[in-house]
Amino acid sequence: MNTEARLQRAKEILAPFARETLTPEANRVDVVIDAADLTKATAALKSADWGYLSAITGMDLGPDAGQLEALYHFCDAAAVTSLRVRLPREGQPEIDSVADQVPVASFYERELSEMLGVTVVGTPDPTHLFLPDDWPDGVFPIRRDFKIEDAAPVERDTPKVPEQGRMGNKFIVPIGPQHPALKEPGHFEFAVDGEIITGARMRLGYVHRGIEKATEQRNWIQNLYLLERICGICSHTHTSAYAQGAEKLAQVEVPMRAQAIRELVAGLERIHSHLLWLGVAAHEAGFDTLFMYSWRDRETVMSLLEELTGNRVNYSISILGGVKQDIGLEQSRSIHKAMDYLEERIRYYLDVVTSDAMFLQRTRGIGTMSRDEAILYGALGPTARASGLERDVRVDAPYGAYPKFPVSLITDERGDLEAKFVVRLKELLVSCFTIRTIVDNLPTGELAVRFPRKVPAGETVSRVEAPRGEAFYFIKSEGGESPTRLKIRTPSLCNWTSVLNKAVGHQLADVPMMIAGMDPCFSCNDRMVTVRRKDDSQTMTWAQLRAYGIEKYKSR
Repeated sequence: MNTEARLQRAKEILAPFARETLTPEANRVDVVIDAADLTKATAALKSADWGYLSAITGMDLGPDAGQLEALYHFCDAAAVTSLRVRLPREGQPEIDSVADQVPVASFYERELSEMLGVTVVGTPDPTHLFLPDDWPDGVFPIRRDFKIEDAAPVERDTPKVPEQGRMGNKFIVPIGPQHPALKEPGHFEFAVDGEIITGARMRLGYVHRGIEKATEQRNWIQNLYLLERICGICSHTHTSAYAQGAEKLAQVEVPMRAQAIRELVAGLERIHSHLLWLGVAAHEAGFDTLFMYSWRDRETVMSLLEELTGNRVNYSISILGGVKQDIGLEQSRSIHKAMDYLEERIRYYLDVVTSDAMFLQRTRGIGTMSRDEAILYGALGPTARASGLERDVRVDAPYGAYPKFPVSLITDERGDLEAKFVVRLKELLVSCFTIRTIVDNLPTGELAVRFPRKVPAGETVSRVEAPRGEAFYFIKSEGGESPTRLKIRTPSLCNWTSVLNKAVGHQLADVPMMIAGMDPCFSCNDRMVTVRRKDDSQTMTWAQLRAYGIEKYKSR
């Protein structure tokens, strides 16, 4: 079924609930529905097996309009259908939860509630996901009239910690936010019966930087470099998704040579990311030799990225309208040499993770998730493909140069931790082949075209396949030099649902490996940082900190 047929099918499914039907893009249909019909419309899409809930975007239409909007984005291959629910801005806007039908929605709903001020009735966990506990009531950072001074911390009574972690007949094991099992901060609470997990919940936001809001105060070009710093492992992913969306809104056609170079760098970034993950996961299993070897070989691709782009982490290869660096003969030779070496090493690692007896005790049969469960939990990327779920934006909705340089889809039916290792390592073999193909057949032409200072009014959805799965960007412009709204949903936020649900029934000792198996990225999830001055306890925002630093500099 092609995209047009999929969209027509979505219109037919949602016709009983549609107040208005919009077509903002060729591959999108937006259906305006009443808040009372949200759960029924979601059920209709789910029963018809139409796509999956990819993200929820909350928008403030402004004090003059007096409305909020919640957009529920469902994706089916290249087709995107959004349920648009309009709510009153004043009072206490309410909307029913769809988490009982789509479990991953619980994370989206918590973010919608705390950031936009929409009460989600019936959501499984109404507590904050990202904002701190001392955040003041009635202050919502995504609203247009939000001012940073409104977010002064509020003192609250600290809940009494149960003696020895007991809550009734349960024993609660808190992990994090600082702990040895992970290198980034996240807080988990596991209810256990002996060593067996009977319940799990989590809290994010410990490295939240308010990037979505910050984009509204920066122009289109400045945002490119801000978004690149969401994550040091998949920085190119974020610039690709953003640039692709901004270029679509500006009606700028990027030269094919630039598109091919973007895909090549994305392939190198995937190798970098998966080798880093392999080392971290091996370390969690106590296999430190594999950790050292994989990180040693990761230096090969990082040195190659430095040679091609000038940077090892934030490559800054993409600009709006194209790329800033070309691939010459010398770089082509370096790429071929690196791919030959890395392919040999990847095959060796694939043999190790499927044959080492001690390692298999920590992976084989652990955290097994069936294909139906992967669909239910909204899994993405290698986490989904290891359960046989064929879900990859590069294949389902090819973008950039992927129609010219396609990739093979790697899946596994077993769904356990071993399968996740196999899928990722086989993906690296595909990446090596694709990178060689691009280098040997690099299209001729320009590297970039001119990009306008102001972007025409409109909305767009941009999706790319990050190393961990689909990254979703919703971008809205009102014709100015900055976006009006930029929503970012990264794959880790979706994959947490499957890990927390599958942890129940497993031993507590399996949790670090199960978390490592999904390759979580907390920086991608946490898109407000406060800093305390040494001379007092005043909390400073980034803007205040910058002004404070400037004054200190002037006084030297």
